[in-house]
Amino acid sequence: MRQRGTIFIVLFILIAVAIVGVSRFMGAQPPVEYTLAVDPLAQAWADSAVTAFNASQPTVNGHRISFRVVAVDDLSVWQGQNVWTTKNHQDVWLPASHASVDYARANGLSLVNVSDSLARTPMVWGGYISRANLLTSNGVVPLDWSVVQGAADKMTQSNWAALGGDSSWGYLKLGFGQVNSKISGLAALFTAAATFNKAPDLTQIPLSEQAFRDWLSPIVKSRPSFAISGDPLLTMISGPSTIELAMFPEAQWLLNIKGMNNQEEVRVNYPAYQFMLDFPLVRWQDNTTGDADRQLAVKQLGDWLAASQQQNNLPTYGLRPATTEPTQANDLFRVAIQYGIAFAPDFGQAVKAPTVNEVKGLIQWVTSNR
Repeated sequence: MRQRGTIFIVLFILIAVAIVGVSRFMGAQPPVEYTLAVDPLAQAWADSAVTAFNASQPTVNGHRISFRVVAVDDLSVWQGQNVWTTKNHQDVWLPASHASVDYARANGLSLVNVSDSLARTPMVWGGYISRANLLTSNGVVPLDWSVVQGAADKMTQSNWAALGGDSSWGYLKLGFGQVNSKISGLAALFTAAATFNKAPDLTQIPLSEQAFRDWLSPIVKSRPSFAISGDPLLTMISGPSTIELAMFPEAQWLLNIKGMNNQEEVRVNYPAYQFMLDFPLVRWQDNTTGDADRQLAVKQLGDWLAASQQQNNLPTYGLRPATTEPTQANDLFRVAIQYGIAFAPDFGQAVKAPTVNEVKGLIQWVTSNR
């Protein structure tokens, strides 16, 4: 009996040693690395969240995993010469807009939803007060496409003096993202199209109609030539002599509005037609070896990014959590209240994106009519 007990003890010790050995061996192996492509608007938050995720030493089927974050503009996935293909793509994608996912799928990409939304940032109007006051009767009416288009149209033949401003200001200098490379630029034009059509649903509205393009033309021509290849946000920080009025994602205003106010007071407001950037998470799917493990790895990452700790960190980067609003505890939002930012604003009517063919036609027209 004593001999049998001794055998059991020895076996137990051997099994324990084997488990520890295997564990140490697996821990010493390099992790299987996956790549997360993120639109630059969410890159800083994603970098922080993914670093914490990797530090938790996650595993899939006994193998350590990790993710590497790379910045990828939405449009580079589905528009231009270097779009993703079945042979050239990342493992998982956090674009700024669900519309980009729809457009990528229309290009034949096999993308599967992981999360409908991990963050939000609305489009927001803003401008240096010397110019904005002339268009809004000192803030009586909001800054929006109707008044901006009217000013742009008038200044095709004149300058700010035609609106009661100083002739030395020159022509209207309008800022929004480059439409052939930045989703924020397209989002701005989506809200413009909704304003022109007085309808938020653009899915059945042709953006090639001449009346709309005639209306849009002064707006397109008001974007300064020196901001075409550069970042209009960084240009605007230099003061109203460069960019005077702009529509940017709220996150960009929050991160930069203090610097702008060092030049001149800036006021912002939310448009009547809103295209919310909603940051869905999608993964690549195929039949290759390892796809099942990739699915499990991405599921873990998606759960991590959707957890309260990472969601609560979003306002630090100027982004809104997926399902809640910022509070007084979030410094960027609290400080920007004085400029027109709101914790829980009226987001207006939600704009539905047009079809991919309409969008590509609009991009081509805008870039050829500068």
